[in-house]
Amino acid sequence: MRTTTRRRPEPRPGRRAFARSARLVWGVSLGAALLVAATGVIVVRLDLGNQSCLSGDTEPDVALTGLQRDEYDKTGLPAGTVVDARAARWVGREPYAIVMGGGVGLCLSSGTVRGRWPPRTSWQVMHGTGAVVVGAPDATVEDLRVDGYGDSLRLVEGAHDFVVRRVHLSDSRDDCIENDWLSSGVVEDSLLDGCYNAFSARTYDSQDGVDDGSDGIWTISDSLVRLQPMQRPYKDQGLIPGTAGFFKWDPRAPRLSLHDNVFRADQPASTVGLGIPEDKLADCSGNVMVWLGRGDYPEKLPSCFTVTKDVRVWDDAVARWLRRHRR
Repeated sequence: MRTTTRRRPEPRPGRRAFARSARLVWGVSLGAALLVAATGVIVVRLDLGNQSCLSGDTEPDVALTGLQRDEYDKTGLPAGTVVDARAARWVGREPYAIVMGGGVGLCLSSGTVRGRWPPRTSWQVMHGTGAVVVGAPDATVEDLRVDGYGDSLRLVEGAHDFVVRRVHLSDSRDDCIENDWLSSGVVEDSLLDGCYNAFSARTYDSQDGVDDGSDGIWTISDSLVRLQPMQRPYKDQGLIPGTAGFFKWDPRAPRLSLHDNVFRADQPASTVGLGIPEDKLADCSGNVMVWLGRGDYPEKLPSCFTVTKDVRVWDDAVARWLRRHRR
């Protein structure tokens, strides 16, 4: 492996939000999200830039190409290692396609991981799968594509201060992003288009030595998040097809910073519920909830959310995200 010195990305520029009332159509154009309403306009300046671990004059330490026959399992990587997986793909039923750990500042850039478990595979089987597993401080996962796993992205012990950006996750039959070691981190400019449960920060019985993360912050911004009813929900309980919720949260989990996201739910949740852990909100603004179920939204939402039943809000946001990222 070649070792290089990696230039760290510049901090993310600030976000400016201007709000009046909101209801109908969500879009993104020239770095701005535009929500048009009958009585006014909301413009949210995304200012996301094009930060990447592959930017600048440095070369990746590891380049993966072609169809990968085995999992990439490297848990002793040197600090600052950049894995370039733009030309790599994993297809099949490998329970863990990419497992990365080691020193501070690791980066996984790109890669395509597609699971091939049938739609009626039990939740218990899917619960034991994770497309990408990361256990290193200050790690970055960017421009990743995952489809058809239990957990699309699993952040394990040691993954504090993570950055997840521009990932596209779908058909995630457990958690789109699992952070059950309660780390602080950032998810930004990402499309989570099909989660049984969207974000998890809840400990489980077999864990030992989990630090209290309640003083930390998990920021989720400028992202699109849809719950997908699955044919095999948790222990086949509740509605079938069914979903869990957006946030599966522990009392010791980090506080939430939610800004300029679009969420979508099509039906009530069988477990966890569709609420936002309001007692865990550090700050919050400019979010939209697209509710396609019957009646009013079934949970109380904080004032930083606007509810709409217009599916075009979601469809337009997804189409523009895909165009902006050329996917």
